[in-house]
Amino acid sequence: MRKTLTHKRPQTVWDFMNEMNSVFDEAFHAPSTWGQTTGFFQPVVDIEENKDYYLMSFDLPGIDKDQINIDLSENTLTVSGERTKEVKSDNDNGFKKYEKSYGKFERRFSLPSKIDAEKIQARHENGVLEVMIPKAEIDKPKNIKIESSGSLFSRLLGKNDTSKGEH
Repeated sequence: MRKTLTHKRPQTVWDFMNEMNSVFDEAFHAPSTWGQTTGFFQPVVDIEENKDYYLMSFDLPGIDKDQINIDLSENTLTVSGERTKEVKSDNDNGFKKYEKSYGKFERRFSLPSKIDAEKIQARHENGVLEVMIPKAEIDKPKNIKIESSGSLFSRLLGKNDTSKGEH
């Protein structure tokens, strides 16, 4: 069977790619595997800031909270995990096309140094992971007393101040 190509301007890049896949499918009598993504993916995240905290919201549909890890090391927050592919049937005779992303993921974020790491909270519900990172309390300004006797460096280094003027 021969397919006649007609000049039809694709609406989007995706339309063009689907049309090209269709041509190759017919030429090689094989179903398309375009769009099949396995092995690694990168979930999207929204980040918001207000005066008290940072809020990160990750879209992780189909991933249980037991498959997600959140680590904080040296002000780098790492969210990682894996989305495993569901096996729906053992029938290998029918057409299959996979567009969902499966596999391991990892996102790293450098955080400001002024956070309260002990109060970070995470919540997972309906395929959305929310991580709330509180900002650290900012020290109140204080007045520093100026001393007039003795050398500050000598006291800090444990030396006597009797060596003034000696070389």
